[in-house]
Amino acid sequence: MSLGEAILDHYEKYLGDYVGADVYADEECEIQLLGFPEAIKNCLVLATFGVSKYEDCEVILPIDDLYDECAEIFANSIFYALSNNIEIGRGVLIEGADNIVEGFSDKCGKTAICFTEAYPLPDEFALADNRCHIYMGFFVSKKEAEYIKDHGSEKFEDILEEKEADVIDLNRSSVI
Repeated sequence: MSLGEAILDHYEKYLGDYVGADVYADEECEIQLLGFPEAIKNCLVLATFGVSKYEDCEVILPIDDLYDECAEIFANSIFYALSNNIEIGRGVLIEGADNIVEGFSDKCGKTAICFTEAYPLPDEFALADNRCHIYMGFFVSKKEAEYIKDHGSEKFEDILEEKEADVIDLNRSSVI
């Protein structure tokens, strides 16, 4: 079984059936975003498919609002990381959401995507076919992004946990 087949089987095992696949491409690479509406209650889980051709990972982004805008920002953030040789993983922060979708931060107060472990799902979800790590992205505010840059993502995640913040809630208040 190819890695792509293994990843798709893995997604379907943990996320259910996907409802759509949108292709995103830039000059250097091509990925798909698959949409899984039943994986986490009251949200759509976007999952990359094809990042593993360029890195040993894939990424999910659970969202509860602004689906099209979030998908566009998510795909462009992945391309930005790949084209700038940024290794996608826990603690990576990709800023500039408003550069991709004008006025996005006005709608929800978020300006960047931060990557971390896919903690809302079972631990076994984090590794597909024993060779492809699966991370999760979530949106953060400008103040939260500054905090992550100044203090690191682990301290930021500790605050999220302490305040029981729901990072899937796109309209959640900033914890900083």
